[in-house]
Amino acid sequence: MAIPLFVLNNERNRVYKQRRLLESLSEFEIRKHTGLPWWGARELIEWIEPEVEPLARRNYATPAETKILTTLGFFRSGSFQWMLGTVSGTSQPSCSRIIAEVSSTLQGHANEMIRFPASVDERNIVSNAFYQVAGLPNVIGIVDGSHVLIKAPTDHGGVYINRKQPKYPGSSHDSFIMRNSAICHRFQRGEFGNNVLIGDSGYFRAPYLAIPFSRRAALSVEQQLFNTALTKTRSKVERCIGLWKCRFRSMHKSGGDLCYEPAKVCKLITASVVLHNYCVNFGIPLLDEDEHQLELIIHGLAEDELD
Repeated sequence: MAIPLFVLNNERNRVYKQRRLLESLSEFEIRKHTGLPWWGARELIEWIEPEVEPLARRNYATPAETKILTTLGFFRSGSFQWMLGTVSGTSQPSCSRIIAEVSSTLQGHANEMIRFPASVDERNIVSNAFYQVAGLPNVIGIVDGSHVLIKAPTDHGGVYINRKQPKYPGSSHDSFIMRNSAICHRFQRGEFGNNVLIGDSGYFRAPYLAIPFSRRAALSVEQQLFNTALTKTRSKVERCIGLWKCRFRSMHKSGGDLCYEPAKVCKLITASVVLHNYCVNFGIPLLDEDEHQLELIIHGLAEDELD
């Protein structure tokens, strides 16, 4: 596991390369501008560096650690300003190219880092974990959506505006997105046996997708208990999205405007999720100072569900 040398009881024998830029930055600077502890930034650099190291070792070639820190800083804030002020001679166009390069590299790890439980053993592990939350059987995933700011295209830009601005055409409904997703088609083909997903009332009811019973009608005791269990279990997805958006604030609606076309934003989203999942898999924690912001983001996500 990718654990730092100086964490008590988690030491491992590993020699780290000396890094001029990283080692010139304080723990405070790294935490503030990347959303990671210093050792976590180092672990990510170690992981991705071989794939973004300049092929030619020229004096003006941008080192891999600079590229990775630039990308982490961008995902944290949606801004280039930190690296523009930290690395002499780095221009905004250079930062844009760097972020595009590193993001493309991270996308190459999407199949490895963004996975749905496929084997029977994997599904059993996941469903047992969900069962421990509130007693719902056979659950192997929670479906939900979240908004990320983009630059609306000039053609049909209105369809990219969400339901928070009702005077414009709304964006696609959760059910429409789910019905047209690859994972939905896999469930429809029966790839996951008797396993199911759960969602909120914005989705459709299906043999493979459980949603709450409508409160508009009188509910039996069993239906009320089911709704309670589903709500408790489904809260896990709000924390999951909240952790991702808290770690990388550019993905949160109040964290910065990416100001890119939808296709480019999709690539950035994928890259940031790969980074986030790497952090989760290898024990790089959310910062203590981010915990309050996390609760605010989760509260905002829950409020969105009620609108």
